[in-house]
Amino acid sequence: MKRYIAMILAAVMIVTVPVSVPQVTAHATSSKVKKLQKKKKEKQAELNDLQSKLVDIISQIDALESDIKSNAQDIKDTKAEVKEAKKAEKKQYEAMKSRIRYFYENDTDNSVFNILVESKSLTDFINKVSYMNSVYSYDRDLLDAYEATRVEIEGMEEDLEDKQLDLKKEKKQLKANKSSLNDLIDSKKGEIADIGAQVAKAKKAAAKAAAEKAAKLERERQARNAAAAAAAAERAASRSRASSQNSSSNSGNNSSAYVQDADPSPATNVSGGAVVSYAMQFVGNRYVWGGNSLTNGCDCSGFVVQVYRHFGIDLSGSRNSAALRYVGQAVSPDNIQAGDIVCYPGHVAIYAGNGCIVEAQSSRAGITANRAWNHGTVLAIRRVI
Repeated sequence: MKRYIAMILAAVMIVTVPVSVPQVTAHATSSKVKKLQKKKKEKQAELNDLQSKLVDIISQIDALESDIKSNAQDIKDTKAEVKEAKKAEKKQYEAMKSRIRYFYENDTDNSVFNILVESKSLTDFINKVSYMNSVYSYDRDLLDAYEATRVEIEGMEEDLEDKQLDLKKEKKQLKANKSSLNDLIDSKKGEIADIGAQVAKAKKAAAKAAAEKAAKLERERQARNAAAAAAAAERAASRSRASSQNSSSNSGNNSSAYVQDADPSPATNVSGGAVVSYAMQFVGNRYVWGGNSLTNGCDCSGFVVQVYRHFGIDLSGSRNSAALRYVGQAVSPDNIQAGDIVCYPGHVAIYAGNGCIVEAQSSRAGITANRAWNHGTVLAIRRVI
């Protein structure tokens, strides 16, 4: 009977021993694979973040290209206006020369005397001399006005050219950032692929090691089974006790395994909401370079100056976007409020709240309130109320 029991215990050993020992190797391999998979997941999260930044840069580049295109059209329109202003100035100058030549060619040294003789009265004489002087003064004033207009438009053209250069520089920098991000993304994809290959290799090596270990244990088991039947029961009982102790130990182990912003105070009793409400009345009106009329047309700086003039705030001494960068007090982006002035390269607008600005945008778009305040490079935020 004892011999029969010993044979049964030996048979149990044949089945259980090869299975239980490789589990230790499998556990170590599983731990290595989990570490590699965790590392792969972290790299994937980094890749997703880089791709998100790339999408943002591409969006900014698209917006800049649109601004560059619009600005180029403004430059073209302004150049046409300069050309027309020069033609008008030249035409007026030629007309003035013709009238002056006429007076000189048809007058003699005693022309004033002749006018006096031919005049019917002293009043008639004064009227004729005044007429000659008024014609000359009219020509001179008109010529000065044409010249002033030409100079002003040429100044606007220079501002537009500067703005175009800034936009192109910003686009170039964004493209460089895009290229760097693409390089990082490619590098990160390579790292993820390498880790994936390491995981596959580790799994394959673990399977091979487990198979070799199992084969070795099987050979050892068979050698042990060839021992005398009398000693088999003793070995079976000893291994059974050892297995029970290991199981209790393992069960016990498993259970325990368990980063001060500028925000100036109000300088007037005017609210930013009132400024924005007034400015929004003119959305849809025309954009006119050098214009100062909120109803008939104005440019970006003219729009800002005229809106604040309505509230008794005189900014006429800062009639261009560059000068408006220094009015009032500086405000940090985190503290921007409705009514604040937002300055860009060659452009200026009023912050309308909810992330948008109201502005005299361009000759193509007119006065709008549909762009984000941070759509381009912000050079300054100023508060004058």
